[in-house]
Amino acid sequence: MTATIREATRGDTLPLESFLKRRMETSMFLRSNLRDYGIGNTEAPYATRYFLSEKGGEIQGVGAISNGGSLMMQASEGLAEICDFMQSVLPDDTVYSGMLGNSAQVEIMREAFGLANAPTTMDDVEPLFSLTLAKLIVPSSEGAILRQPEQSDIALLNEWGYDYLVETGLREAGAETRETVKDDVARRIESYKLRILAYNGKPVAQTGFNAVFPDSVQIGGVYTPPEHRCNGYGRLAVALHLNEARAQGVKQAILFSANEYASRAYRGIGFEQIGHYTLTIFATPETKE
Repeated sequence: MTATIREATRGDTLPLESFLKRRMETSMFLRSNLRDYGIGNTEAPYATRYFLSEKGGEIQGVGAISNGGSLMMQASEGLAEICDFMQSVLPDDTVYSGMLGNSAQVEIMREAFGLANAPTTMDDVEPLFSLTLAKLIVPSSEGAILRQPEQSDIALLNEWGYDYLVETGLREAGAETRETVKDDVARRIESYKLRILAYNGKPVAQTGFNAVFPDSVQIGGVYTPPEHRCNGYGRLAVALHLNEARAQGVKQAILFSANEYASRAYRGIGFEQIGHYTLTIFATPETKE
């Protein structure tokens, strides 16, 4: 049976969510954008257009692009054909700002879109980790407390957020990134996704969730400033935050790790590597030819 490829409409929301949920380990951004913005939102930067490959009325694969130009995918087969269809319907002035997803699938999509040799500011293949929260290991937390940020923490969190983005290569240093951080910190505080670890009353690390679902969470924004590193604070912050989520009924946690030091910390609280995840940011956003 030949696959049919088309753009998703609002009526596809429930079957699309079901398809992505079954592949949650590499679909968290796709799922959260679908939940937060739905289908058909043309304004919000993270709102996303979804393109479906179907056989017999069942979704077999998904390609996607956010309003901000991030390309995403969830298709173990037929991805090149999905990409061809996307390019045939996307406007000529479409801007491609980056790609993220399962590493093997990112390679296919990047080649299909003619972006294999496009210059990047970030092009990282990172280990992908998963943890069933029933197996979470919580280190000793004597002297430490994980808490929600307060108004007095905002200036510090803005500095930490800026350092995190620049250090990880997600953003270039400069005034534009500082403004981006302020908006991001405010949004994460408002959505209760950000936490501060304080040791003997002093903030020493931060952690957060990029996406939160009743069944799963994706960890993001873990940062310990240089003067507080090598004390296990990042690992403890993540473990305590996940312990909160577990108490609320969440069953699984997902993350991708920036370096081996962080990977060792995550393994120390029970995470196991299940694959690789690619984050690509193009140096100059590429336009459709």
